Amino acid sequence: MRAVLKEIRKHFKIYAMLVRMNIMSQMEYRANFVTGMMMEIGYLIVKILYVVVAYRAGRSIAGFTPDEVIVFVGTYVLLTGFYAGVFMMNLFQLPGLIQDGSFDMLMTKPVSLQFLATFRRSDIGIFLIDVTAGIILVSLGLSRLGSSAGLPRVLGYAFFVASGAAVGYALYLIPQSLVFRLLNTASIAELTDSFWDFNNVPMIVYGKVGKFIGVFVIPMFVITSFPALFALGRMSVLYAIWGIIAPVLFLTLARVCWKAGLRHYTSASG
Repeated sequence: MRAVLKEIRKHFKIYAMLVRMNIMSQMEYRANFVTGMMMEIGYLIVKILYVVVAYRAGRSIAGFTPDEVIVFVGTYVLLTGFYAGVFMMNLFQLPGLIQDGSFDMLMTKPVSLQFLATFRRSDIGIFLIDVTAGIILVSLGLSRLGSSAGLPRVLGYAFFVASGAAVGYALYLIPQSLVFRLLNTASIAELTDSFWDFNNVPMIVYGKVGKFIGVFVIPMFVITSFPALFALGRMSVLYAIWGIIAPVLFLTLARVCWKAGLRHYTSASG
């Protein structure tokens, strides 16, 4: 157990160093950094338009009031910070690492290869914009509903946010593990990227079949709908249990797929 905790601390320290290096790298090209943040703010405005439409309509969406929809959209925005600021840029660049030989260099490092390959890059600007905006929207929605943000609610919400982020990481790593066989997974990346927008509205709007698939088969709704449901006090016991099991199950599956794919890897030189 002590050895496991030591490894975890080691990787946290390495990740902190990687984040610092990414910030320094981004500051070298400040115009690009500012442009990227402006683009993310533009995307954020588009996402918030969902809230504007809901308020103008003045109607509930699948039983959720406009104030409750704010909590869903805010959670979606918050988790998008993890997706766009951390996961996407690493997982979608895996083919390039393999093709240009950079993956061979990562294999020589005395840390987890999966960790380095999938967490080496980050965009702190995008991450902070989305996470901050998401927290503001969730807080606004709960405030308008008259819900108090007590410690149990905050801790529970934080747990399901972490659970959703873990499931999101696993769901996007699993198909990208095919890169060791296919080399070019651009079409897979585009398909999986399109799945993210399914979280933009409460999962109940997709009907019973769509909801079942999105919760238990390809658990996209665990990512953003579960934290919102908990914050709103609408989470069932079944969903709460699945929210605990799903990250463990899918992270394990992602690890198995990664190792299976890695066995088919040959260096860039052949």
